[in-house]
Order: sequence, then structure tokens, then C-alpha cells
Amino acid sequence: MPRFPIAALALALALAPGLAVAQDARFLVPPAPDAKPPKPQEVPPFREDLRALVDGLAQYAEARDPKFLFVGREPLGLMATSSWEAQRAALLDPKAEDREPIPDTAPGAPFRRILRDLDAVALDGLNCPKPKPKPGEPPPTSAEQKAEAAREARIKAIKAAGTPVLSLDACAVSHYELARKGRAAHALSVAVIGRPDAPKPLPAERPPYENSDGVATLADVKNAYWLRSPRAYGSKSEWLAAVAKSNADLVVVDSFYAADQPLTKADVASMKYKFMGPRRLVLAEIDLTAARDDRYYWKREWRIGETPILREPMSGHANGVLTNYWLQEWKDILGAYFVGLMDLGFDGVLLDGLGAADRLEYEVILE
Repeated sequence: MPRFPIAALALALALAPGLAVAQDARFLVPPAPDAKPPKPQEVPPFREDLRALVDGLAQYAEARDPKFLFVGREPLGLMATSSWEAQRAALLDPKAEDREPIPDTAPGAPFRRILRDLDAVALDGLNCPKPKPKPGEPPPTSAEQKAEAAREARIKAIKAAGTPVLSLDACAVSHYELARKGRAAHALSVAVIGRPDAPKPLPAERPPYENSDGVATLADVKNAYWLRSPRAYGSKSEWLAAVAKSNADLVVVDSFYAADQPLTKADVASMKYKFMGPRRLVLAEIDLTAARDDRYYWKREWRIGETPILREPMSGHANGVLTNYWLQEWKDILGAYFVGLMDLGFDGVLLDGLGAADRLEYEVILE
């Protein structure tokens, strides 16, 4: 990736608005079911705008610290051209249908572009058992089978490219069994502990494949935890103490205990050592497309449907709101947040919210 001088301006330029679409207020809230389909030139390129957001943050991070880890959660949708994108392109330029489409795996195309940004790809439940069909449940449709085959092909291509694959495992299977399956499938098991709306403490038992060596790269990691919320602990100090008692090689954490209790640089430094002493990796989670009302940037006067960057509530996330992430106001907030994480000394980030374009493309039907 290109390198440039380190300055606050660098990230501001990387996240500058594109030239593709004028921002139309009609697309800042979900359209009504009977709304007239918009013209393609009026609609933001949702998926491409999200790719550009990932690109800008990745370039800034690599220029500032080449060792800073960029792990993307469920980025496969960004690595392929969607049918909605293809339809929009054809409506904008009818002659495009007559040209040979550029494969997603071509240089500069979505697959290789996102893969270049990421140090690892994290996928939900890759090591978990597939759910058994329910009685009377219809078999998968041909479209569903095709989509699953495409997903498996992309995962295979990611592994073939040498990019590590992590499995974010929240299923009711022992951590040891998940770690064993992950080793066999070359997909490191990251045990997901709790949910944002249902906190759980870190396991009291030793992590699987406990490792007495120091960890400097993802290749060194033998076990990992993602603590979805620190609020299972009664205070920030109890949370820090619990992490300090763990021998996990990698932990993914929130950067806040509460809105008024962010982690400090000293707090992050204390997390970087296992209970037995050697170094481990500590990543911060960051959602690129969701605003939270328990964060320092949230203003009391913000209201969904009235504040331009706030789009709609998120299911399963009591304090999260899907944002209109292509707006510069959100990019400014996100950029400052990201710079703050690097300033705190985290070893990297787990990028969440990369599937937001799927929802937006489903909502906005083109002519």
C-alpha cells in the first residue's frame, strides 16, 4: 500500500468523501415500502463506499505502524461485486452490459483489494457444527446453494493466498474441541465470550493449547478470546484484573468499560502480558458502521431519523444504531476514534460492521 507522512491530515484525506454521488436526504432514512424506486445516479454506492472506508483506515494504519493488525469480521460481501452493484452499473452505463465483466479476483478488483487491506479474515462460527435441518424445513434453494458455494470458494481462495483465517466461535461446544477443529481446518478458533447485551466473564479454566511463549504475530497465536462486553465485571479494575489473570495468546476487547471510563494507555499496556508473564496480542473491536449511545462522541440531542448520520436501530444491539457511514460527519467521528485506538497502543483492531451494505442494498430497490 502507498505510504505517506504521518499526520492527522493523512487520515482526514484517506476518509474524504468520494465524487460519485451527491448526498440526497431521501437515503438517510430507510425508504417507505411503497416508495418510488430512485434513479441509480441518486443512490450512494453503498458497498463501494464501505470498501473505501476500509481502504482509507488500512492505508493510514500501515503508514503509521506496519505491524498494526487489521482483522476484518465477515468481509466476504465486500470481496465480491453484488448483483445490486452490477445492476446499478448497468443502469448508469447501459454499454457496460456488452463488455466482458472484470473478475472480482483481478488485480485492483474487490477480492484482491480487500485482501490486501487485511492481515486476517474472521468468520462467524466456521468451526461450529452446522445446524441440523428442522422437521418440515424445505431444502436449500438453488440460489442459497450457489451463495454457499461462492462463500466456500472465497474462503478457500483466502487460505490459498496465505491470509490467516479466524473462526469467531460462539456455539455451545467446548473451547478445547473448537480449538482442535480450528487447528485441523487452519482456522484459529477465537472463543466469543458473551454478547453486547448479555455479558459473560472470561473462562476460569486455562485456555486450550496454553502457550508459555511470547506472541508477536498472528502465526504465533494458539488460543484467543473475544470478550464482547466488559460489563460482566462490577468495575473497570475488576475487568482489567480478569484479563491479567488469563493466559490467552490473543484477546479482543472493547476500548471502554463505560461511556465515561475508557481504557488508558497504561490499561492497554497491562493487558499485553499473560498471567505467566510472556507477551500477547491485544486487539480493540471497532464497528465501522454503527454508532453507540455509550460512547464519548454521542450527543444528547441526537435522534434516529432526525440526525443525518443515524439511520435505524440495530437488532441484537441495544445501544447500536446503523449509520449513514458515507457521510463525512461519521467519517470524522470514526477517524478520530480509530486514531485514538492506535494512540492507546493496541496491537490492532477487529473491524466489525462490514456487512452493512447488504442491508442497505436490500432496502433501496433500483429502477
